[in-house]
Amino acid sequence: MNEKPSYDELAARVHELERDRAAHRLRTAALEESVARYSDLIDNASDLIHSVTPEGSFLFVNQAWRDALGYSDSELEHLKLMDIVDEDCRKKCRSIFNCLLQGERLDRNETVFVAKDGKKIVVEGRCSTKFEDGRPVAMVGIFRDISERKRNEQALRESEQRYRNLFENAHDLIQIVRPDGYLQYVNRAWRQTFGYSEEEIAGLSIFDLISPDCREHCLETFKRVISIENVHYIDTVFVAKDGRKIIIEGNACCKFQDGKPVSTQCIFRDVTEKKKMEEELLKGQKLESVGVFAGGIAHDFNNLLTAILGNISLAKMYLSPEDEVYKRLEMTEKASLQAKGLTQQLLTFSKGGAPIKKKTTITELIKDSTSFILRGANVRSEYHLAENLWPIEVDAGQLSQVTQNLVINAAQAMPSGGTVTIRADNVELGDHNPLTLPAGRYVAISFTDEGSGIRKENLSRIFDPYFSSKRTGSGLGLAIAYSVIKKHDGMITVDSEEGRGATFTIYLPATDNVAPVQQQAEETRRPTVQGRVMIMDDEEIVREIAAEMLGYMGCESEGVRDGSEAIALYLQARAEGRPFDVVLMDLTIAGGMGGKETIQKLLELDPQVKAVVSSGYANDPIMANFTAYGFCGVVPKPYKMHELSAALNKILAPRKNEGARSCGNSINSHEP
Repeated sequence: MNEKPSYDELAARVHELERDRAAHRLRTAALEESVARYSDLIDNASDLIHSVTPEGSFLFVNQAWRDALGYSDSELEHLKLMDIVDEDCRKKCRSIFNCLLQGERLDRNETVFVAKDGKKIVVEGRCSTKFEDGRPVAMVGIFRDISERKRNEQALRESEQRYRNLFENAHDLIQIVRPDGYLQYVNRAWRQTFGYSEEEIAGLSIFDLISPDCREHCLETFKRVISIENVHYIDTVFVAKDGRKIIIEGNACCKFQDGKPVSTQCIFRDVTEKKKMEEELLKGQKLESVGVFAGGIAHDFNNLLTAILGNISLAKMYLSPEDEVYKRLEMTEKASLQAKGLTQQLLTFSKGGAPIKKKTTITELIKDSTSFILRGANVRSEYHLAENLWPIEVDAGQLSQVTQNLVINAAQAMPSGGTVTIRADNVELGDHNPLTLPAGRYVAISFTDEGSGIRKENLSRIFDPYFSSKRTGSGLGLAIAYSVIKKHDGMITVDSEEGRGATFTIYLPATDNVAPVQQQAEETRRPTVQGRVMIMDDEEIVREIAAEMLGYMGCESEGVRDGSEAIALYLQARAEGRPFDVVLMDLTIAGGMGGKETIQKLLELDPQVKAVVSSGYANDPIMANFTAYGFCGVVPKPYKMHELSAALNKILAPRKNEGARSCGNSINSHEP
């Protein structure tokens, strides 16, 4: 028989039950509070969170998921996971889904969801599977919307590609250099200029590229660039893969991080051709400056030589050729003529000294000029002259002078003897040729010696006036050659290495319709002229010797100093019935009216006036085209007696023929 519990026992049990109920209520409240808290946390999370069944049906989505994709709870009941995945990603997602069913955990999974309105959302997330009794019951995915990041990355890639294309297609040479000097990046123009492939760049240092002559300067510049955060001007010489020297200039700046250099960015331009053109321009300016000075000296010197040669000519007339004094005078005359040749060289520099061009072939001219110089020398000549050389239009005298100067230069380079090889060929130059000459046909003439060559430091100065590395050199020969070829619209170049001789090459424009060069024999008979001659010259010594020579020939003469006096005397003589048959005019009168102005005024007064122009500036354009200015003849200073008589006889001889036409009427003619 069971005993009934006592009241106290019942009360204790009731109290215990009440306490358990209170504890349960507390636990339930705490659990509900925890669930609510985590539910709020998930719903307020910015990440997209969903849970799906193994079949892909949605069990749960948070508020961020609903906001991003736009589906309601009722719509979710009819959706599967693959319904919101972009078609291009479904194959990949199914593979991931199968891996999750096998219990794998996947981090940083990237895919594309499609919202209700069709908007594509790129997400990156983490997925895991919940198992019960070894069976998958749910899969949870936490995703982050990375669409904005992807757009930024795409924009960054496009921007990088644009700048890469810009750099790659730029004509400037762009390079990025590491602090140790090795190349990190170069663009296409850089690779094409220096001849290196992309594979070869990684092992190249800028110090492998710098010309040895500029290495010390470039090293100092590089140190300065990587020590100061600033833009620096750079000019130096790089050597291409094939050995060509390339002059570059541009800017360089260094990028720093935490005070340390990270990379140097350089943008250069290939200025090799520009520098060549600048050097050509500078040489031309030098020659022009020297020409102004040389022309003045030559003019004055020719006036003195005129008096010297004139007196020698007169003195010889009073002596027998067998006389010892006559022989001495001949030697003096030859020396004076050599001095005349020197003034002609100086006049090559004269401003306005245009060559008197004639169409010709040059084979005989080259051979004659060369043999004349090498006669008696220990240097022999060897010719390789093309048989079908194109005709050229040149001043034969000036080109002969160029040939002689180049042959003399070659002979001086071989004091122990040797061979100077002269080659002439037809060449056709295209646009953008390295010589910077206009495209067209040219005749190239090269002079090669077997001498010791030219030092590298002298190559840039070889054509400078008065520069010479030889003890006996005047420094004018190559400068004259340069000036003459320039005035013929051509170019002269030099190629030399120390110890391997030198080759000078001249390029002259070819022309058509060759005309033979006429050579006139020197008059040797005793000069005789009949007539009255006015001598207009500002140098008294020239007037005096001209009067002496004219008197010996049989002419009557009077002298004046300038154009004003000449006009006054010409009118006076005509009024007195004793007109002048010829006026011998100096072209240049210091401080007064010269021959060009005077002949124009005389033609206005007397269209039948006959005048001979004479000048110490033998290369003046008026001397080449004297008839175009109204003159009947020309006699360059210094002149000998037979030269003066020949010029006058051409004018005075036709006087015997009634009604002979005056050359003064041909002022508009351009026939020399």
